[in-house]
Amino acid sequence: MSAERTSEFEVIALERLWFYVNVPDARSSFLQHLDKIDALVPFWFGVTQEGGLLDQSAPDVERTAKENDVPIIAIVHNYSDPQLGAIIHDLLVDATLRRRLVDSIEVVLASRSFAGVNIDFEFVPPADRPYLNAFMRELYSRLAPWFLVTISAPAKLSDDPQHPFSGAFSYAALGQYSHQVFILAYDEHFTVPGPIASIGFVRRVLDFALTEIPREKIKLGMAVYGYDWQEEGGFPETLSHAEAVARARRYGVPIIYDEQAQESTYTYTADGTRHIVWFEDARSFAVKLGLIRTLGLPGFAAWRLGQEDARIWGLI
Repeated sequence: MSAERTSEFEVIALERLWFYVNVPDARSSFLQHLDKIDALVPFWFGVTQEGGLLDQSAPDVERTAKENDVPIIAIVHNYSDPQLGAIIHDLLVDATLRRRLVDSIEVVLASRSFAGVNIDFEFVPPADRPYLNAFMRELYSRLAPWFLVTISAPAKLSDDPQHPFSGAFSYAALGQYSHQVFILAYDEHFTVPGPIASIGFVRRVLDFALTEIPREKIKLGMAVYGYDWQEEGGFPETLSHAEAVARARRYGVPIIYDEQAQESTYTYTADGTRHIVWFEDARSFAVKLGLIRTLGLPGFAAWRLGQEDARIWGLI
């Protein structure tokens, strides 16, 4: 890749990583944009209680990626069990199970010729921080010479070991025991309406991350989707960019680009209930790309293929 100067930092051309799930719109987008994807990060392997992996891969996508020299960084996740926190707690605290899980990951990466692994453990109990660190240390020690070891970490503005969602994630330790940390700087608002990832929020998250993790190891996790909330809040409906735009048209309401948040939004009323929508588009994506370059970060990992504004591909 050619180098170019941005701000006071020297960075290579941005690495473009895309998360993938086994749904038709993701597959279609992947096939259309193979030449603009530097690595595919598919949601394919769920952990089991015994330290094994549940294979949820898509053979046709795997074959196409390999035929087109698109590296695969396979996600290992804990969504294979309804008790997300419980299953990952049991695996992390038991040294034998940790070792068995590392063995399982190594076998999959080697047998399938994957480029690496992305650890995506969610709802890890805060008290399990030392065990998550131990797992990543053991995984990195085993795999680092041959495979890329990465982890997805929730957005944080400071280090609070007691935080119910992010407390288990020590940026400093994870940066030490991985090649890359994907900082998932989105879902700024979830149970109440608001921006998915306002530029101010993303900047604050990255400013903190840079105090804990080497700059060259940080990938910005970027959203390309939207949320639709009922006015009183609660869990939102996830929308792709196309769905968000179509819904605004259906209800005849204008889409407003919020200059402070650098994100698109609108409101509408259906069956007497007011809804609030925020979503990402090419303009908000471009602003975050600019921030990545200003900070001298090596690239991004976007969630997820199939949900994006098609104009994004012209930017990257």
